[in-house]
Amino acid sequence: MVVDMLTHPQRDADRTELRRLAGWLSALLGNLAFHTADYAGAHIHLGTGARLGISVGEHRLTGWSLGAQSMVASFQERPTDALELAAQAGEHADTPLHRAQITAWCELRALAALGRRSDAAAAATRAQHHMDAARAEEPGRFGFDRAELHQHLAESALRLGEPRQAAEHAATAVALKTTGSPGWAAATVIRARAAAADHAPADATALATTVLDTVAPEHLRETTRQRLAALDADLHTEHQPARASRDLRDRLRALPAHTPAQRTSPEPNGH
Repeated sequence: MVVDMLTHPQRDADRTELRRLAGWLSALLGNLAFHTADYAGAHIHLGTGARLGISVGEHRLTGWSLGAQSMVASFQERPTDALELAAQAGEHADTPLHRAQITAWCELRALAALGRRSDAAAAATRAQHHMDAARAEEPGRFGFDRAELHQHLAESALRLGEPRQAAEHAATAVALKTTGSPGWAAATVIRARAAAADHAPADATALATTVLDTVAPEHLRETTRQRLAALDADLHTEHQPARASRDLRDRLRALPAHTPAQRTSPEPNGH
């Protein structure tokens, strides 16, 4: 629709505004593609968002889109690429809140995946300082708040082999979120993984079961599904996993696949 609108003669100011809106819509679509496990589509649309952000001078759009690409790379187990994208996103973070977001969401996650413990600890401290310096939180898809900060701190601590610290941060994130929300589900599964890492499989399965009982299968984001799959692997490292762990595996295997988009797009890179 935006492409068609841009083919018509118009004032430069109108064209710039259309490109800005198209950039945010592309970023949102890239986020949707990621949460439905369409990684190729996510990179395409987030890349479009970043390029349009650069073309119209909207640093927030550029930084967020690059940050989201870093997050996608992390979930694809490409931490080196994720760290490079995080550095690019950081160049466009021009407020304490945005710096807190890029540091925790992108840089910290990549550093933890690479096992760079001291660098990750420094990034975690910076993220918290930036958050403390921020005037206000901005909840929502493009925003950042303390709940999400603690979620990233928790997951990074877990990746670095610190389950009790991970559990504390995850519990804080859970307390700040509405039960049943995507953020609540993510933080609860991270708590479950921390419990499993701390040799408490019963607590881990109970937390994961709470998520599956609360959130409808079609509303489970891909990120939460991946965390649940990782928890399942954690719980089956023993030769004789508990019955509750086996029941959880059966429920996870029964989750329906993501529904692919049914409509086509006239864009060259669309489906």
